[in-house]
Amino acid sequence: MNLLAPAALALSALAIPIVIFYMLKLRRREVTVSSTLLWQMVLRDRQANAPWQRLRRNLLLLLQLLILVALILALARPAISVPALAAGSSVILLDASASMNATDVNPSRFEAARRAAQSLIDTLPSAAPVTIIVAGQQPQVIASAETDRSALKNALDKAQPTNGTTDWSAAFALAAGALGRQSDQPTTMIISDGGLPANLPPLPGEVRYVPIGQSSDNVSVSALSLRSTKNGAELFASVANHSDTDRSVILSFYSNDALLQAQPIDLKAGETQNVILPDLPRAATVYQAKLSRPDQSTQPLDALSLDDTAFAVNNPAGARRVLVVSQGNVFLEQLLAAMPDLQAFRAIPQKDGTVQLPTDEFDLYIFDGLAPNDLPFKPTLFINPQQNSVLRIDGVFSNTTNARVIDSPLTRDVNWNNVHVRQAKHITPPQWAKTLIDSEGGALVVAGDTGVRRVGAIMFDLHDSDLPLQVTFPILLVNLINYLAPGRSFNAPDGVRPGESLIIRPDAAVSTVAIASPSNQVYTVRPAEGTVIFKDTSELGAYAITSISGDQQTVDYFAVNLFDPTESNIRPVEALRIGQSQISAAPATEQGWQEWWPWLAALALLILLIEWWVYHGRRRVKR
Repeated sequence: MNLLAPAALALSALAIPIVIFYMLKLRRREVTVSSTLLWQMVLRDRQANAPWQRLRRNLLLLLQLLILVALILALARPAISVPALAAGSSVILLDASASMNATDVNPSRFEAARRAAQSLIDTLPSAAPVTIIVAGQQPQVIASAETDRSALKNALDKAQPTNGTTDWSAAFALAAGALGRQSDQPTTMIISDGGLPANLPPLPGEVRYVPIGQSSDNVSVSALSLRSTKNGAELFASVANHSDTDRSVILSFYSNDALLQAQPIDLKAGETQNVILPDLPRAATVYQAKLSRPDQSTQPLDALSLDDTAFAVNNPAGARRVLVVSQGNVFLEQLLAAMPDLQAFRAIPQKDGTVQLPTDEFDLYIFDGLAPNDLPFKPTLFINPQQNSVLRIDGVFSNTTNARVIDSPLTRDVNWNNVHVRQAKHITPPQWAKTLIDSEGGALVVAGDTGVRRVGAIMFDLHDSDLPLQVTFPILLVNLINYLAPGRSFNAPDGVRPGESLIIRPDAAVSTVAIASPSNQVYTVRPAEGTVIFKDTSELGAYAITSISGDQQTVDYFAVNLFDPTESNIRPVEALRIGQSQISAAPATEQGWQEWWPWLAALALLILLIEWWVYHGRRRVKR
């Protein structure tokens, strides 16, 4: 042990006056007594009136001397030499990627990294500033040039690992910014199990690497995806053994939590095997692949459980099938062909004018100037409608001036100022129908839900207007089609990675979007300018997206999986490559000082409390 301020030991001379105070006798005044019976007492008083007396045992004296010793030692700053990786200002990069959830180090790698960071901070001088950066999907500075050790401890206690990869480029950018503000030669300490990319730029100052982890024991579901075949859906799964030893596992498939199949798989060290599950239903389904131990033990399968389960979502409604029943309408056909998520088919009426619909089902039926006797119970759009069981035509009107666009999600961005219509069919709008565009003579565009199907109607022949020549034509048609037959509001056929944002574009009629996470946490948002950006994808599993339009709700799903070989391969890395330098594990060669003065100061305070209690206890006894 060493003393960082040995000059404070000179204060030990204060023990001399404390001892002298206990050796001095009390000086008492002379007293005249009235009886010789008191001579003996007077004699004793005279004997005690000498200035000095022999030092006797006294608990208060001992306690006071102990207080003095503790305070002097605290001022002398005793310290012991301990291994240290830095001596001045430091930046700690704390890896919070998915692999840091591994339990090969008790209780987890991240907890071990947290303890290592705290130990490093304890070895630094008390005035040395420390910056802590949690390197996760979105790296975050949780302490900036902080010298308060309790604040640093609180920041470390709040740090948590993530379920995804680390953006090391962003983390290094934050570290470089923090290092640039340091006046001395700073040190960067990377506490990680490795997995850093090889193209990271160098950092100013010295870089040290503290490796975390002991084992490579991990088996993962490295891929899970669906594809359509002529016989239905096909599920593809890939299982990888990242361990150094051979492993046997059970791979189980579930459909909406119901077990479909379970099979044993034997994997050699470093081997990957693929499994295909064919002839699955085309219906919308959430599939799950799960790994477990062959002995059905409750013990964990491996050191990292995040990649033992994966999810895949079958969304058969990817491209909407639209049937156009028309004598021929080039404007309509060009518009439908330009929509990327829509497949348009055309049915031509027979020579006698009758309409024969194909037996295949479609997501939307568009009847242009025609109508069959029996309408399908599917979303329907009428253009220049004929008499049918849904719309009752009671005439034709030509007074289409002073057209008004009624405020509605279906008329978003629709501008009717330059549109001219020669004539239109007249109807008395049914109770379920809402007029979207009105004129002096009657409704020009209506839409609504009959309770059996959604219906839209453009009450005039497109060739009797200049609407197809206006910019508002595709806007109006797309709004109507998306309302009648909503497509998928997002594009994530293979799911998203943890922490990635998902862009959701609900149709114009949707007022609210509710997203339920795998832990049933519900995020409710309202579309802003027709778009929702969902960022809370840190949980692994299947998410449900509910689009709410009035009393109508549609539900769709997407999956979040790890699927990252860098994170699943949990083998600790012994050296990092940063810039052109190879950074090996830091040896504990440098020495730092761990000071003990706070404990000595606390001891002095404790003894002071004991001394106060003893003193007042004696006073109560004398009374």
